[in-house]
Amino acid sequence: MKLVPIKIFGRDTNIKHFNSDKDVLIPEKYVEKDSELRGVWVSTVANIDVPKMELDENGNIKAGEVEKYKEYLDSIIATLKEYHLNTAVFQVRPVNDALYESKMNPWSSVLTGKEGLNPGFDVFGYFMEKAVKNGISVHAWINPYRAGRVNIVEKGMTRDEFLSTLGENNFARLHPECTILTKDNKILLDPANEVVREFVSDSIIEVATKYPVKAVHIDDYFYPYEDIADPDEEEKMKKAGFTKVSDFRRNNVDLMIELIHNKLSKLDHKVEFGISPFGIYRTKRDNYSKEDLETLKGQEASWEYGSNNHKGCLTNYAGLYADIYKWMEKGWIDYVAPQDYFDMENSKINDKGEEVCLVKYADLVDWWSWAAKKTKCKLYIGQAMYRMGGDNFWKNPYEISNQLKYNQNFDNVSGTIFFTYRDMVRSDNEVLKEARDILKTMWTKDIQDK
Repeated sequence: MKLVPIKIFGRDTNIKHFNSDKDVLIPEKYVEKDSELRGVWVSTVANIDVPKMELDENGNIKAGEVEKYKEYLDSIIATLKEYHLNTAVFQVRPVNDALYESKMNPWSSVLTGKEGLNPGFDVFGYFMEKAVKNGISVHAWINPYRAGRVNIVEKGMTRDEFLSTLGENNFARLHPECTILTKDNKILLDPANEVVREFVSDSIIEVATKYPVKAVHIDDYFYPYEDIADPDEEEKMKKAGFTKVSDFRRNNVDLMIELIHNKLSKLDHKVEFGISPFGIYRTKRDNYSKEDLETLKGQEASWEYGSNNHKGCLTNYAGLYADIYKWMEKGWIDYVAPQDYFDMENSKINDKGEEVCLVKYADLVDWWSWAAKKTKCKLYIGQAMYRMGGDNFWKNPYEISNQLKYNQNFDNVSGTIFFTYRDMVRSDNEVLKEARDILKTMWTKDIQDK
């Protein structure tokens, strides 16, 4: 397999690895595999990838809306077949709710605009049935903690007032003592609460037993990006026997991941458990100064075996309190699909007008391949189809195809998941359209993920 360097888009110089003179190399030709995962996330939160049914003046679903919705779900399957994709990661529980017939969670408001309103058919069940008939594997994607997307202060509401607007059987409404606020005043199920962990894990088991899903899937939302505002956290931490908030938070998430793993392992059939984390676990310690390493943040975000990227980058371990590597090492998850949503040449201009490199796609794939081999965990790469046509090097229509070629340097990269479905059908972005056309020349046959 002949390897060649890649030119920086719009320049006559080669892309290098982070802080290095080493060229990033890709195969000259893409070689189609006989087996791999080719997937796309179907994002239902905020109706990113799904429509909302129209209601009449009485709040009832208008005639014909159910049929239109089914036709839309059929079109998703058709698009997957068109691009020779074999997997849909379908978001079934976006905000403590459900797009399936659930005894534990109310019908999602993304379906009708009203939480708890029956849409007239089992949305996920219908999609699941059509997917199976068309040879499409389905991973049921859930968000574990999110219970509200609105800033309740901006809405002029108290927590209890907001919770009263949710479906009558919404867990957060029934158990307000199990909720906390983020710093953006959004409702979150408390990761420190044992009752929450049991509820979330049981919700996952409900989906895993009700439908023939290949896997259940959690993305990057653990402790929120904006952090939490829990006045009782220190008391909870001390009661649990911890002296550092960061260790307490990571342990809370560890307990949930282990619990989900244990419950899934007791099923009478195999259902995989996958995590799609933010792309950086921890940063290589050599990239920090001595002064940085004297701070708690520097100590926790850095690791001797971390990835090669800028020290200022967010990390799962210190920023989201998600110890992904531990879960891989313990065997609690079957696969990891890191969100490597960065271009091959990722940089920004600082306040001094200098170009500063932050993190590069290739260096993260290098690291995740190493980590997956070390822990014997299956690896897929999450890739940012949604960024095509955007700023900087995303204007290059070959960005995604170059990334797919780079993945072929690693025998343990077992597939790709694109974010997000709407970018497989949008027609208002010429670069994106060209990137999809290129993809069709690379993926020309139907294959399965084994």
